[in-house]
Amino acid sequence: METRTVYNNMTYNNITNDLLVILDTNVRVYTWDESCNHDRELTHNEKQDINFDAQVDAITVNTDSNGNQMLFVCIPSQGIKILKAATNNNKFMNWEPVSLALDASAPVTDAIGNIRKCDGTEGLVSFVTLDGVLKMYEGDEEKWSLPLEKPIFALGKTDIDSDRTEEVVACSWDGLTFFVDHHKNFVVYKFEESVNIRAFCVGKYSLVGSKNLPTLVYVTFDGQVIVYFDVELTSLGIITLNDYDIDIGFLCKDENITPAKRAEVIRQLLDCNAE
Repeated sequence: METRTVYNNMTYNNITNDLLVILDTNVRVYTWDESCNHDRELTHNEKQDINFDAQVDAITVNTDSNGNQMLFVCIPSQGIKILKAATNNNKFMNWEPVSLALDASAPVTDAIGNIRKCDGTEGLVSFVTLDGVLKMYEGDEEKWSLPLEKPIFALGKTDIDSDRTEEVVACSWDGLTFFVDHHKNFVVYKFEESVNIRAFCVGKYSLVGSKNLPTLVYVTFDGQVIVYFDVELTSLGIITLNDYDIDIGFLCKDENITPAKRAEVIRQLLDCNAE
């Protein structure tokens, strides 16, 4: 049976919960048993075994503005079910159903939560549907929808442009990779290999002797694992000269500057600031 594991700092009163999702119909929560004198053991609390009676395709944990944790369970036949985290005798988390479900235009293929915002807080969650529509939610409220027009199978998040927010990274089966910011600006990268992608992940990882930096990892169907380390974009949005404190009035006032020369100076200014 295929499984997916989600680690997402699910803690209460210093009790850490690891989430093991069985991609059939069940969602199970495992907790670390701290009572043992030896190494910690992973134990399963049967009260935290949730059956949806339908195929679970994707799952993610998200934290709202009040610090409450919600579990978004994506079920092709039922849309997106939301569970909330509650306590049971102040000992562990218990995921209780919320009377709320989000409709999707097509089955959801992947989801990613706890996306960091510009103020340093988390709370954004993103989904992508089988027909290639990327959606961004804050809590249970949709912020925007963006048609990518590609069958996306994997989502991730990382700060790719060093602006202290986390961008959503989406990958299609043919390796087309989208970097999308919180304002729907995006940059597209085409994976160089002429093979389809079997698995994809993105995050901050390190090489020996280096710090954690944005990294893309592709796994191809012919058995290759290809890593792009220290990936950085200058900006995902459109940059204009108004974004910089540069006096370019002389370009308009000096009649001796030809249109070609004016265009060349502007290009050099943009290249200089991009560096």
